[in-house]
Amino acid sequence: MKFEESYSLIKTKFLTTDMSKVDKDFSAIICLTGKNAGYVYVAYIGGKKMIEPVKHDKANLFVTMSDETFEQLIQKKIDPFKAFTTGKVKAKGNIFLAMSLYKKMKK
Repeated sequence: MKFEESYSLIKTKFLTTDMSKVDKDFSAIICLTGKNAGYVYVAYIGGKKMIEPVKHDKANLFVTMSDETFEQLIQKKIDPFKAFTTGKVKAKGNIFLAMSLYKKMKK
């Protein structure tokens, strides 16, 4: 899957996820590595969602995975928790935020 497709999937899911019960502002960087690498910046600040295909230095959370792992997650071929515990998905920063966002976005 090309990066543009990955970005489009993330964007659609993020923009359609109900954030009404999120009580804190956050920002995150999703870094896809591999042949179809790229960065996605997502933020929820002051009740507004922002998403851009750029690297941003200031974020509460940094998530890194290969483009292959991302595709497996999207296709539900790999469990996100298992991917994290086996090192296929790496996260730095607010891990609780990552888990909360995952739960909201998987609905």
